[in-house]
Amino acid sequence: MSYDNVLPDGGQARRPRAIVKVNGTAVPGWVDWEVNNNSHYQADTFRVSFARSQLPAQFGHDWWASQTAINVEILAGFPPDPNSFTENQLTSWIYGNVDEIDDDPVSGLLTVSGRDLTSLLIDTKTTEDFREQTASGIATTLANRHGLDTSYIATTRSKVGTFYKQDHVHMVHEHSEWDLLCYLAAHEEFQVYVDRLSLRFEPRSDPSSVTQYLLKWDSQRSDRASPAFNGMQLNFVRNLTVARGIVVIVRSWHYGRKGAVTSTYPKSATGIKPGMSATAGGQQVYTFTRPNLTQQEADDFATAKHRELTRHEMKLRASMPADDVLRADSVVQVLGVGSQFDQSYFPDSVTRRMSLSEGYVMTLTAKNHNTDSETLP
Repeated sequence: MSYDNVLPDGGQARRPRAIVKVNGTAVPGWVDWEVNNNSHYQADTFRVSFARSQLPAQFGHDWWASQTAINVEILAGFPPDPNSFTENQLTSWIYGNVDEIDDDPVSGLLTVSGRDLTSLLIDTKTTEDFREQTASGIATTLANRHGLDTSYIATTRSKVGTFYKQDHVHMVHEHSEWDLLCYLAAHEEFQVYVDRLSLRFEPRSDPSSVTQYLLKWDSQRSDRASPAFNGMQLNFVRNLTVARGIVVIVRSWHYGRKGAVTSTYPKSATGIKPGMSATAGGQQVYTFTRPNLTQQEADDFATAKHRELTRHEMKLRASMPADDVLRADSVVQVLGVGSQFDQSYFPDSVTRRMSLSEGYVMTLTAKNHNTDSETLP
């Protein structure tokens, strides 16, 4: 197996650089910044602190106090010449709008925080009836309303009314546009997220095709007095409630067929009822009710929910020097620990931070399930 990150055998000199842009202009004087890139269905977030005394005149105190909308872009990386570089040599880690400004004259810091452009969809409510449109058509409509690029919206064929023919609650009740897109993505088995200025609504990535990132713990090297690790901190958590086993039950009433549908995963637990923890041998039972599912759709939903819930069994947290490789959609492989914790993990978030005191570092939180404890049908 090959991995996208290169593990150095010894120490490396690092000269990272960053640019913080405010309303399209690079603004000097930043003291530190942080970007949190989340897994899909959430907004990425950022925070930047500026030294008030170092802000250029056009971005003085009065400017920050009078603006009603401010956008920020944070770029970072390792340019060939750290003394002379352009933004094209860096990676853009977030582009978003400021939610809050904290101006502290005592400390001399002005701090701004906000979210990526997912916030435009999160903050907009909708009561429209989209049942006669396709999921991709709805995604395109909502993206256009907010000036988002639609190049990455994959075409779907079925009208959303086929999902919930009689259920006006999910499709018409006042929810955010983002709730609606996440709901549609779940039914299409799509992923949905905002990538800078683009709305991506597309089939889920094949784990085998995305970035493979290696965290290697090496306790066997004879030339070292202590174990080697390509990071700074590493710890694992195992959820014993999940380890005892999970049963997912899905119930649905199909209005068109006037009949009930029930699906249980794993299939070997078909005799288990909600609340029957003793009969279930200590397994935890999760029950979901969704309208208008066919038997196949209920089976697929139960399987997907079981997979999602069991991923919480193993959790990983690690910190390491930041690089340009690890992303929220990477697959992280842990090797060398010598236990069940050696396996693949899916990130919940990757947080990058840069400051004069701390340098350029990142923190990873991820989860997966222990493959040996997965209950098979």
